[in-house]
Amino acid sequence: MSGGMLVLVWIGCVILGAIAGFAAGYLLWKLGFELIGSAVAIVGAGAGGIVAFLWFLNWQDNRQP
Repeated sequence: MSGGMLVLVWIGCVILGAIAGFAAGYLLWKLGFELIGSAVAIVGAGAGGIVAFLWFLNWQDNRQP
């Protein structure tokens, strides 16, 4: 995989991870856990992007013969 494609995949994974982390935090925040909901939204966005990117790299590596 070329460097340019890897950057695009990273950007996509970060966006998807940010959406998932924000959604989880927002749900907790709406349930009345304001402080923990905010923390989950912030940390979940960053961690979600990293986890999604690592999953993609693992999937890409297993896919090649």
